[in-house]
Amino acid sequence: MDEYREIVSDILATTGGAEAWIETNLAGYLTKRCTGCDLDEDAQSWAQALAWLTEHATACTARR
Repeated sequence: MDEYREIVSDILATTGGAEAWIETNLAGYLTKRCTGCDLDEDAQSWAQALAWLTEHATACTARR
C-alpha cells in the first residue's frame, strides 16, 4: 500500500514543461517532487523545501 501524501505548495511549471511541488505525509514529513526529473526526495524544512521549489522550477529542463 502506498503512503498517503498531500500536496502542500503551489504546483509550479518547470522550464522543461513538467511540474514540481512539495508534499507532506500524515506524520508531517516534507517531500520534494518533480515529474520532469522524477525527483522524490525528503526535505529538511519548509524554508529548504520552498527554496528548492522556486530554484528547481526554473532550472529543471527534463520533460515528462
